[in-house]
Amino acid sequence: MIEKYEGIVLDAYLDPVGVPTICAGLTRYFDGSPVRIGDECSETVCRGLLELQIKDTLLPGLESIPGWNYFGDIRQAVLISFAWNCGFNFYGRPGFEAISKVLRKGAKRPEIYRSMPEVISLYSKVDGRYMHGLGVRRQLEGESWEREDDGIMTFVAREDTYLKRAAIDPAFLSEEGRVLAQAGTSISVTRVEEIPADCHSLVTLEKTGEAWAVHMPHWCREAAGSSKPEDSDIDWHDFSSQVADFITVGEVLQYDTRRVLAVKGAEERALMELCSEFNELRQAWGTPICILSGFRPEPYNTEVRGMQGSYHAKGMALDLYPLDDEIDDFHDWLIQRWSGGFGDGRERGQIHIDTRNNGRFFSRAGVRPTSAWKY
Repeated sequence: MIEKYEGIVLDAYLDPVGVPTICAGLTRYFDGSPVRIGDECSETVCRGLLELQIKDTLLPGLESIPGWNYFGDIRQAVLISFAWNCGFNFYGRPGFEAISKVLRKGAKRPEIYRSMPEVISLYSKVDGRYMHGLGVRRQLEGESWEREDDGIMTFVAREDTYLKRAAIDPAFLSEEGRVLAQAGTSISVTRVEEIPADCHSLVTLEKTGEAWAVHMPHWCREAAGSSKPEDSDIDWHDFSSQVADFITVGEVLQYDTRRVLAVKGAEERALMELCSEFNELRQAWGTPICILSGFRPEPYNTEVRGMQGSYHAKGMALDLYPLDDEIDDFHDWLIQRWSGGFGDGRERGQIHIDTRNNGRFFSRAGVRPTSAWKY
């Protein structure tokens, strides 16, 4: 993103405030010596200097920003671009109160991040004078930031259930550790965090910023009503966009934009094939099937303690449960029709499928999985 806004210039030049600059906005080399008019760099050297500056000088300061690890590649890139332009340690410094406030409060209440495009546009001046180039840059940064907006998601309780301080049986929680949610209760959620190999997720509530564990089979997400686009038109940033008739982007990515940019090349092709097979499976089953875990790219898979080499990290696996039917019946039906990897997780309320060895769904019974296990 820095290259996008700065460009790479191989001959030193004066920036708008008269400072000798080269490459992608460098005013000093890695050893601290200043750029001088007359200096020249190759494109390879420029890119190397840029990577070194980001890794060794810029990132250590940005990683201390509250919520940094919750950002996907796009929002991290926006802050890298801003820091490159305005100062490596801008967060919390005088003059940067507005953007620091958004970052600090947004870490707890993600809906506050929606004000970032407006706030970031405030930093378009030098010595009190508006700079057109900076204004354009701030606008582009703001537009990029908005692409990673998870939005406000509404979940509705299908039955009497609980919001819980821990992902355990509510009987083991105190009155303060659980809140009853009667059937039909809706909650507005700004962040969803999957708990691997578990039917629970952590959700962050709008306005309060409180994080609660919820038993996902007890909840359904209020549909946004998006139609299925052509494959090439799928917007992986739009959780309501359908990948196939019975599966949305949000379900595949578990409503987490940190997973989006890893959807490319082989992973995207694998996901498309997986969703196509799920579509056939869902149509044959006839009633709703919910997804507890989908695509978990690295390093996210490792961060949430997923298994090393997991097929989830390759875009080849889903963990499922039937919404209105018995999981034992679903297991007995599906194990006869799925030819890939098959995991019996009924004790946790889920069934794992993956497309290893060209795994596919067959409408007729009699197909045994390539690999089946209990977990």
